[in-house]
Amino acid sequence: MAKSFHARRFAFAMRGVTLVELMVTIAVAAILLAVAVPGFLQIVQSNRLTSATNEFMAAINFARSEAIKRGQSVWLCKTADGAACTLSGNEWETGWMAFLDTNKDGKWSPGDEILRVWPGLPEGYTLRPNNNFSNYLRYDPRGTANNMGTFAVCYQNQTVGARAIVITRLRPRLGSDRNGNGIPENDSGDIASCYTS
Repeated sequence: MAKSFHARRFAFAMRGVTLVELMVTIAVAAILLAVAVPGFLQIVQSNRLTSATNEFMAAINFARSEAIKRGQSVWLCKTADGAACTLSGNEWETGWMAFLDTNKDGKWSPGDEILRVWPGLPEGYTLRPNNNFSNYLRYDPRGTANNMGTFAVCYQNQTVGARAIVITRLRPRLGSDRNGNGIPENDSGDIASCYTS
């Protein structure tokens, strides 16, 4: 009896998989992938947007706290190389840095002390301000920003699912989606765009 059981088990193991069974398995796997992959990619995009937003918020808070601690203005600017401010365009996604305006000329100059540099965002992600912060965001020794406005963090210029950082005179805050349409809001309502035009 034990022999026939082993013989049957061996015969079953040797039988293999038929072409129909293989095709059904592949079809089920394809359906599962078609359903799962878009959701997974959306989660990855959302996580990267959140990470980029948190990183820039950390930079803003760093600049503000350093200005208060040092008793002098600390500036944030966009940078492509981590060694100097980029003064054209509004593409903060290339990277940004905090610096002290050592010679107090109100702008980046060679010789100004760089306090910290942050790398750029992954391809397809943008960090753009409204016109108030095209080149600089500055905090004075009292921790007050030089202007008010909004930075938008977007993926492929989509406002739905984007993030917003609202700069007020005292403390920055994240834009919220109070009306539930998936677009973050600043003090004027939904951000109008990803500020890419």
